[in-house]
Amino acid sequence: MDDGERSVVTSSSHGWSILARPSWWGLAVGLVFWLQSVTPTLIPRSWLTQALVSGVCLAIGYGIGASAGHVIGAILSGTRRHPSPRQRRGAWIVLGVCWLVALCWGSALWLDWQQGQLELMGMPSIDVADAAQMAVAGVAAATLLVLVGRLIARGIAALHRRVRQRVPVRPAAAASTFALSALTAALVIGVAFAGLSAWANSFYAAQNEQTEAGITQPSSATVSGSPASLVSWDSLGRTGRDFVAEAATAEELADFHGAGARVTAPVRVYAGVQSADTLQERAELAVRELERAGGFDREVLVVWVPTGSGWMIPEAAEALEQLYAGDTAIVGMQYSYLPSLFSVFLDAGLAVEAGSILLHTVAEHWSRLPAASRPKLLLFGKSLGTAGVEAPFAAVDATSSLSNLAARTGGALIVGTKHGNPITSQLTDERDSDSPVWQPVFDSGRTARFLNRDPARQQQPSTSPGPRVVYLQHPSDPVPFWGIDALWKPPEWMDEPRGFDVPAAAGWFPIVTAAQAVADQVHQLSPPPGFGHDYATDYVDGWAAVLPPDGWTEADTRRLDEHLDHGGAGESEE
Repeated sequence: MDDGERSVVTSSSHGWSILARPSWWGLAVGLVFWLQSVTPTLIPRSWLTQALVSGVCLAIGYGIGASAGHVIGAILSGTRRHPSPRQRRGAWIVLGVCWLVALCWGSALWLDWQQGQLELMGMPSIDVADAAQMAVAGVAAATLLVLVGRLIARGIAALHRRVRQRVPVRPAAAASTFALSALTAALVIGVAFAGLSAWANSFYAAQNEQTEAGITQPSSATVSGSPASLVSWDSLGRTGRDFVAEAATAEELADFHGAGARVTAPVRVYAGVQSADTLQERAELAVRELERAGGFDREVLVVWVPTGSGWMIPEAAEALEQLYAGDTAIVGMQYSYLPSLFSVFLDAGLAVEAGSILLHTVAEHWSRLPAASRPKLLLFGKSLGTAGVEAPFAAVDATSSLSNLAARTGGALIVGTKHGNPITSQLTDERDSDSPVWQPVFDSGRTARFLNRDPARQQQPSTSPGPRVVYLQHPSDPVPFWGIDALWKPPEWMDEPRGFDVPAAAGWFPIVTAAQAVADQVHQLSPPPGFGHDYATDYVDGWAAVLPPDGWTEADTRRLDEHLDHGGAGESEE
């Protein structure tokens, strides 16, 4: 077909070659990629998000098609079988018609699919204008990316010519060009990564120093940062100050349990990144603070591994404190001030290290207490924090891992696990054959079970009187289900049966699905509570399933759920 694309890498005499005629093959393959990109996945996409996803997919498809066109052109040149001008014109007309039809058809499909997801999740609807903006902006974004790609190719071609002038031997020139291209790419990626790291650390370090409006230093001796505390208010960081200042009050507890009920001021202990220099020193400080505040005298003690920024989920803490009328202690330790999306790359491994150190330090002191009077030791983690919860107990298989956890704790609530977590992966891989990946059943749910709000699927009850491990996992949560392998194989959540909030039209296509996965991860918290990565309405059920107080009933769970009423305001995880 058209051979104009060849000027990008072989000619310097045809003017500004990045504006050369587009490749027929590039546009043909790009159209296929664009059509695949508008299919739904786990999280609804706005017109702007879809335009960016479609633009990237179209540009990648164009690059693949253009490269294939070069190969096909070279083959045809070798056989001297070239299409006639009439055949070329006909091919361009057919392609143009296909583009017009596909843009209209694909936009209409996208609108219908997105409307279905939005309606199911109770999100604001979109209209035809959104579909039109999506299509136009997506093509514009792809055009810009293709022009940038051509410019990069032109630069590589210039490097190639310079190398050949100095090293005329063809193999040496090819090797040198490849090495220079690889070095250039590595430098660009390295500089970009270093720049992102420097910006993120500078920006979020400054944010960590701030205090949210309405948050004031607590006066209660049972929380960190108070005048009686061993941990200074200023050293807690923004997320730590939020956590300790919002402990349930006696009035809030009595409002649910009744005016005559016995309620206790809950213990909340936290050590920020500035509270001590090292993770071990922070953990030791947290244990001393627990002793001071009376945390080892409570009915339950929760070792809590926060998310990347040190965020402690307020809905989860409030649910636990209300469940036990305040007779609780929660201890957390900040290991980073970067949000999880940054921390998982820039502070890789810190969540695991921090969780292991905090648990070991707290458990060492706890184990020396009289068994009859020490609190029940529980674990909690959400998202990135779940890696720190699971790692200390991971063994060769799910049975051994759960045995380790049961031997050292009284149970765990693990929420929205990070993809690839060791114990979650074991439970999923070794699940009963008739259970889906989004709600795996292992060993008939004796010790571990996965809960979600699927109205059509019966929840698996725990049959063990001992430690229970409960996972909260929405079928539409992208965090547990998306991995790098989406580039080359379909994810298991697309298998039947699918979760109630997973679109039937969701399908897999190489490369494209991975681009959609990135959008899902970025917008994981955009759906309302009960969908995606927002578990604000699930924590009462979760804690009640892990370790309910004596005499607690299902009716009590429903009543507390209604009392807290987190259905309107979702989580704002950082």
